[in-house]
Amino acid sequence: MPTQRKIETVSTLTEKLRRAQLVVVADYRGDGKGMSVADMTELRRKLREHGGEVVVAKNTLLRIAANHTGREAIDPLLSGPTAVTFGYDDVSKVAKALLDYLKSGNKSFTVRGALLGQTLLPADALEQVTRLPSREQALAQVVGGIAAPVAGVVGVLNAAISNVLYVLQARIDQLQPQGETA
Repeated sequence: MPTQRKIETVSTLTEKLRRAQLVVVADYRGDGKGMSVADMTELRRKLREHGGEVVVAKNTLLRIAANHTGREAIDPLLSGPTAVTFGYDDVSKVAKALLDYLKSGNKSFTVRGALLGQTLLPADALEQVTRLPSREQALAQVVGGIAAPVAGVVGVLNAAISNVLYVLQARIDQLQPQGETA
């Protein structure tokens, strides 16, 4: 019989999995000693700055939450002590913050793999996620792609109007006697 606390935990994890665009699964006791509270607090702070968070959870509860959200692909990554990083808004910034933390020399936190949307990625693919354009860059590219054809149409219309005006001005100049100006 599941306890109320486990039901609430599954509910919370389900909500996090639904919202997250990027889910990174890691072992937080990679070197056998585990992460210190200070290290985990530092990692949480860095991720929070970029719209992410890290949670330590039981694999069984994560599996149940993954089944509720249709993200069963994460199942092979769930073994041993598990910390899950959720990236909600800008996945490239969350992945970069996580990689920066890993490069700082902490051997306790080892990435097992990630889930980007519904796609399961190996641990070494996290580097490629950091190369994705940020949300702002992607929006700018979309807006630029939409604006470019519109700007071209405006340019063509302006040129057509200008050409008509030049022709009219030339005709006016032609019809006026040489000494008069319009």
